[in-house]
Amino acid sequence: MTKRAAGRAMEPDKLAQWRQADALFDQWLDLPGTGREAWLAALDAPEPVRRRLEQLIAAHLRPSAALDPASGGLAGRRLGGWTLEEELGRGGMAVVHRAWRERGVARQQAALKVLTLGALGAAGRERFQRETEILARLNHPNAAALVDSGVADDGTCWLAMPLVEGERIDRWCDAHAPDARAIVRLFLQVCSAVAYAHRNLVIHRDIKPSNVLVDDAGHARLLDFGIGQFADATGERTHTLWRALTPGYAAPEQLRGAPPGTPMDVYGLGALLHRLLTGRTPQSGAADGQATARPSLLVREASDAYHRHYVPLKSDLDRVLLKALAEEPEQRYATADALADDLRRWLDGLPVLAQTPGAGYRLRKFLRRNRLGVAASVLLVASVAGGVGATLWQAGQARREAEIARIQERRATAARDFMVQLFEANDPNASIDGPLTARDLLDQGAHRMSGAFGDTPALRAEMLVLLGDLYRRIQELDAAEPLLAEGIALAGETGDPVLVIHARLGKGLLDAAADRHLEALAEFDAVERALEGLGQVPGDRHGQLVMHRSRALTDVGKVPEAAAYAEAALARARNEPALPPEAMFFYLRALAAALSVQGHEQREEALLEEALALQSLDKLTPTERLPVHASLAGAALGRGDLEAALERSSEALALARRVYLPDHPARASLLDLHGVILTHLARFDEAVEAITESIAIREASRSQGSSLAAAYNNLALALDNAERDAEAEPHMIRAMELAGEVFGRDDPRYAIAVANLGNLYRQSGRHDEAETLLDQGLRMRREMLGPDHPYVAIGLVQMARLRLRQGRAAEALVLAGQASAIYRNAEHKDPRRLASTDEVRAVALAALGRVDEAETLFEQAIADARAAGVDNGVEWPRVMAARAELYARHRPAHAKAAVEDALRAHLEIYGESHPGTLRMHELAATLR
Repeated sequence: MTKRAAGRAMEPDKLAQWRQADALFDQWLDLPGTGREAWLAALDAPEPVRRRLEQLIAAHLRPSAALDPASGGLAGRRLGGWTLEEELGRGGMAVVHRAWRERGVARQQAALKVLTLGALGAAGRERFQRETEILARLNHPNAAALVDSGVADDGTCWLAMPLVEGERIDRWCDAHAPDARAIVRLFLQVCSAVAYAHRNLVIHRDIKPSNVLVDDAGHARLLDFGIGQFADATGERTHTLWRALTPGYAAPEQLRGAPPGTPMDVYGLGALLHRLLTGRTPQSGAADGQATARPSLLVREASDAYHRHYVPLKSDLDRVLLKALAEEPEQRYATADALADDLRRWLDGLPVLAQTPGAGYRLRKFLRRNRLGVAASVLLVASVAGGVGATLWQAGQARREAEIARIQERRATAARDFMVQLFEANDPNASIDGPLTARDLLDQGAHRMSGAFGDTPALRAEMLVLLGDLYRRIQELDAAEPLLAEGIALAGETGDPVLVIHARLGKGLLDAAADRHLEALAEFDAVERALEGLGQVPGDRHGQLVMHRSRALTDVGKVPEAAAYAEAALARARNEPALPPEAMFFYLRALAAALSVQGHEQREEALLEEALALQSLDKLTPTERLPVHASLAGAALGRGDLEAALERSSEALALARRVYLPDHPARASLLDLHGVILTHLARFDEAVEAITESIAIREASRSQGSSLAAAYNNLALALDNAERDAEAEPHMIRAMELAGEVFGRDDPRYAIAVANLGNLYRQSGRHDEAETLLDQGLRMRREMLGPDHPYVAIGLVQMARLRLRQGRAAEALVLAGQASAIYRNAEHKDPRRLASTDEVRAVALAALGRVDEAETLFEQAIADARAAGVDNGVEWPRVMAARAELYARHRPAHAKAAVEDALRAHLEIYGESHPGTLRMHELAATLR
């Protein structure tokens, strides 16, 4: 039925009333029986809606079986060989009892469903028997199979199904609070069962939370094919069949009485996943007469637990759900398998097919297909070659393993004794001066190492590397250097390749911490060759190496090479079926970090979510997991979701405070990120406090590297946004000097620091100095990053703002237009940046006398920002202020409302005391 035909079949007002009643009925069904009457009495709904709701409830409660379920007398009765016990549940079509029968010496349990006559329609017992014969042949691990069925002498029909001990899927998810990825993986089990039924020409037609149970092991089971219809059945449409469906989960054509088809189940699956991710049925979020609302919008402002799903819903799950829930069947996924495939793409961080695939997506698909073919050929050759040497290799393996175990046990015992003696020195009863600091403890260990383990070079090398690495971790790099150097030398003398790998990796990490990135890369390359030689690629240690090496490549400016290297390593790891999840964790982290630098925030976030969802993640230490939480905070900040960024950052910082000492560098990094997020939220005092603490930690640890340069830059930006320019200037100059020392003057990070200082001078009215620095920063960015990079767009907007201050509006309009084109063509379209850029364009248009165009652009920019959920953050009041000033000069009739909007934005985001808020108060006063 087309939309036009559906409109003729039911008036729009009545359709809206029915949808509202159906949504209320769905809420009523979810209530416990004892609370339903009170809920109904307190319900405030229009009379047509209430009347429709009462009809649905009456139909649900009305028994009509020959064997009356409402009589309460079914317990103890026998149907076939089954004895009925207590009631488990009931609906408008049936009542379900626990039942048992004797099977030899064993007692078999089942859930026995007693059907009403209305459930069967006019076709009666013959149709029931024919369909149950086919249902009995369905056999799938995620579907409750039919155990037995029959018709009693009085005409009562019944079905016996396995007694599934579990909790309905929505309540299970509410109780266990899984993340979106875990919910999708659980939901895929349901998709598998539905797809299997469809392949056997069975349509379920009543997919809803109460028909899916999850057991303690997290195994889902789809129940109740009781109103199922065969895909090849014809001529059996009855009014009683539609009455059995559940409003809120039934497809639109099902409500209209259309013939059954598999698209109905695709819609039901979509409605079920919608409920699990938003806590609502699709219709409950839609306005009258509208299709399903975007799921992410339903949870964005939610104060309940479902708010945690906002980010994944916004990252493509919205598209998947809206396609599954399309009004017209032909617009949905063609099959349950197609829906499942798109969800797997989402889990893998790939573009979903719910949107039109571009050329890049098709190319990736081609490469994936060929990669699998090549991998299959390689595996075939490897299996043949491997069989030749297998017997020879196994002959000596047992002897070697026994010797290795003996050596390792001896080394472990010696290391244990050494560490026990070392920590005894920290016993207040043994230490005259009281407890030692971490540095004191390590110094004492290094002193004891001067003559220790001379007869066991391998153990001495191992302990030297361990102590050196511990010094590195507390940023005592000078103390770590000689220990690691001796450890590498000794490891080489032992001839133990694993020990050499451990030592050289430690030296590479030390070089990276000291900003000797080329030296670090040389060490990492040597470690990779050694791991390849041992056949440990991919593997746990190699995953960590990939993470460190790709970061070092990024630090020397080889960003595309870093991403390509991490991408290839991850692809290789995915093709290793025996790879433990904790090893995959590091490969995912490595690629996510590389993509972050390139600005691919969406895929970065998907990889990080996948990393946190891996099984056996508890084998990793909190310090290994913590950077992923921090990276997710950065990813949320990058896409403009400030609330999610702050939540992630706060979680990471709380974890860091539990596992790190107060002066640990890792805490400094998290404090710095937290301060940046607070700056974007216009919580300037908190931001300055967090970043200042970060700088104090780094200065105390004598860290003069890249992280310190970034921290000074972030502190200056926080003060700049608070309009405390005089305080910001020395910090911005310090950031620029450090960036030049650490990265060199041919690095994009130095260019950004130069431009930031120029932008500060622009705001202070020092236009000549600003011109020089902004021009230099923009030119360097173009040369290093290319003309279309988003960082170039930032420089264009900075220069455009200077041109406006200089009264050169035409030049400002051209520069801002170039920036807008870059943002709109970028892979990741940042709506926050677009709104700010459109503000500059609108102001330039107004200055050129093109007021109508400026007004239109302002209104469109504001509407787009609000639709994208970025009408917040430090830049938003500026956009609203610029619009208010335009209207005050050129649109007096609308000026008061515009100024009130701007003032409201300033009060909500900046607060009463911010200079921008005071300016809006002054502007409002002039209009009174």
